[in-house]
Amino acid sequence: MDTSIDQLYRRYHPLLVRFLTRMTHSPERAEDLAQAAWLKLLGARNRGACASGEESELRAYLFKVARNAFLDEYTRKHGIVRTRTVDPGLLDALIDESGGGGGPEQEVERGQVHDLLQGAVDRLPAEQRKVILMWSQGASIREMASACRAPRDTVLSRKKYAVARLRGTIGGELSAMA
Repeated sequence: MDTSIDQLYRRYHPLLVRFLTRMTHSPERAEDLAQAAWLKLLGARNRGACASGEESELRAYLFKVARNAFLDEYTRKHGIVRTRTVDPGLLDALIDESGGGGGPEQEVERGQVHDLLQGAVDRLPAEQRKVILMWSQGASIREMASACRAPRDTVLSRKKYAVARLRGTIGGELSAMA
């Protein structure tokens, strides 16, 4: 049974928008994502990617495409919000302002923190360690992706998991020291 797009649209568009509204919390954003999903469905049908034309297959494809569009958008926005570039000169200025010299206790403490951080970085998997080291030297995501010969999203994932692992390791070790 080959279902027409008009019938599918009338039947599933309100459900699709409701589905996307629950994820986005924005009816306008949900409508935009729904329209993008419909366009992808039309393109897939024109290419013959949805060969059977069964309504259940088309509905599943439509909702899957809509969900993936939401996840792609969320991931993109999340990366922009969570990733900030810091000028190394600003870091140096902050160290100078905080009285970088300090007493012997502060030097010992700084050395311990440095050793702790270095040990945590050394225990990262090689791919994550490479990304973290490049990131700490101010490399852009594009530069890291090129150097790692990996897609941008893979580099972002490696960075995310490395930072989470470092937080867990350092937090646990600092708690043990206190």
